[in-house]
Amino acid sequence: MSHSIPTTFDLLEISEASGTIAWAEKNVYLSPRVPTSEPGMWRLDTVSAWGGVGGPIEALDDPAVETVVARCGAQVAKTTTAQVWLMKELATDPSSALQVMNSTIDAREKCHESWKPMWEDSINLRRFMPDDKRRHWTNTYQRINGVPVYWIGANSPGRLGAKPIRRLVLDEVDKYPQQTKREAGAAALARQRTKAFRKKGQAKIIEFSTPTDDQGEIHLEFMNGDQRKMFVPCPHCGAMQVMVWASFKIDMDLAKTDSRRAVDEAHYECPVCKNGWTDDERWSAIDKREWRATAVSRDPRCQSFHMPSWCSKFVTVKYLAAQWIKAQNSISALRDFINSECADPFLQYDNRIRDEQFGRVEGEYREGERWIEQQVYSVQYPEDARRIVIGGFDVQKGYLVGVLRLFVQGGDSGLIWFGDVANFNAMDSICEKYGAEFVFIDQRYRTREVQEFCLTHNGYIPCLGVSRKARAMFTVGLMDLDEGRRGQGSGRKIQTIEHDADMVKDVLADQIQRTENAKRWLVPKGYSTKADYVAQMSAERCINGKWENLQNRANHGWDAECLALVGAVSLGIWEGFNAEGTADA
Repeated sequence: MSHSIPTTFDLLEISEASGTIAWAEKNVYLSPRVPTSEPGMWRLDTVSAWGGVGGPIEALDDPAVETVVARCGAQVAKTTTAQVWLMKELATDPSSALQVMNSTIDAREKCHESWKPMWEDSINLRRFMPDDKRRHWTNTYQRINGVPVYWIGANSPGRLGAKPIRRLVLDEVDKYPQQTKREAGAAALARQRTKAFRKKGQAKIIEFSTPTDDQGEIHLEFMNGDQRKMFVPCPHCGAMQVMVWASFKIDMDLAKTDSRRAVDEAHYECPVCKNGWTDDERWSAIDKREWRATAVSRDPRCQSFHMPSWCSKFVTVKYLAAQWIKAQNSISALRDFINSECADPFLQYDNRIRDEQFGRVEGEYREGERWIEQQVYSVQYPEDARRIVIGGFDVQKGYLVGVLRLFVQGGDSGLIWFGDVANFNAMDSICEKYGAEFVFIDQRYRTREVQEFCLTHNGYIPCLGVSRKARAMFTVGLMDLDEGRRGQGSGRKIQTIEHDADMVKDVLADQIQRTENAKRWLVPKGYSTKADYVAQMSAERCINGKWENLQNRANHGWDAECLALVGAVSLGIWEGFNAEGTADA
């Protein structure tokens, strides 16, 4: 295929004083090889929302701003705009750069499809390319204007902790692997590489993504900044406003009988004068945009931006209306619309545990104390009320995360210890220290090791979460460890428990949220600010009755608390369930 590539440009004098917009409009050529609907010289007009006073491009050019965060919808040209800015930086003030994509495959493809063609087809920029292209012009590494540029997948954590980087581009951060027990998340690892330049005030980080939920990386980073929104003037009354989805008018009753007509009649309506806007009027308003901060930034060197898809000139109202009508068919489609078009986190969950709820369940006792022995509580329970310390431990590859919770007959409980241990013997020691009588251990991983330990240690019971849509929370079984082996019938038998994971989590969520008739459920004083515990306990969301860990976040404390609850129910100290784990009528 042949491409029409300009052979002569009006050469711009490359200088550090050139802003991204002026520089790019004279130097960057988007050839037909680049995935774009607008080939030709790069123009701000096609990505107008990124410009303007107080806008993202101005923030990128401002040396006083270190981090630029954009919570974006689809089709807003976020990747291309970030690359154009980085091209300008490499040409005018060369220094090391890193671009991180969701995966190594994505990084290679994006580099091959857009990054390299923009340099190769822009006449003014070819001079910055290396002579030795075999070594210095690959899909993961280029040497541009004498400095290294790396492309790395977020799924390769080993490559995210090596060389110092001055300029960092984090593309679609909500798709990155999240933090684990052994290693920080991919975005955090990449940011660490800018530390040397940050100390000098020279680093620049741009991160952008369509959001997922309220615990997603891009939403949390957006909330950390000054939360800028785009204000545009009404073409009829001149009122400045932020375009929100509620102002897009679609006749949903008509859509049930004639969806095509409903789409054709959809429009944006000014909330002040009630006049409808055409797409041309909306696009013209975007050209007159102003970006305004709507919050005080927690990080004075961070500016964050909210950019829904309707801030883009590539998006029509008809397209949005069609997507919205389609989104009514399922929760997943609605979630995709909220994330991809509104650029908002999806929060329409049947059941959610919020961080602030842990402040309301803090007890009047300290970690390690038997809460029932504190005066404020002891007078509330009979002296002969059964009380027992029950442990729950979630087993991982190289460690165990657990909780020890003191239950009182009836189901009230208070956490007395949360943490991790290196091995089973260390678990046994901590359980002995706090007087745990029974410990319920997840056996999904390291199954045989868990079973053998439980066989030789009284009070330890292996558990397995299942999904079976049954009325029973749990069932008790007896396992012969030598079944199918020589020596079968030697008496190496252990009790095991299978529990309905979603049912257990529903009950636990009721306690944390203190719903009506919920048991008293306490955590030690100060635990509402114990970041690791709170983050793990709020990692999962219940959607349509099923609990999901949408971001694959560390949730071992949550699983351990569920196991302790299973123990309390199975031991009969939790009222409301019979011996089979079935809810009493």
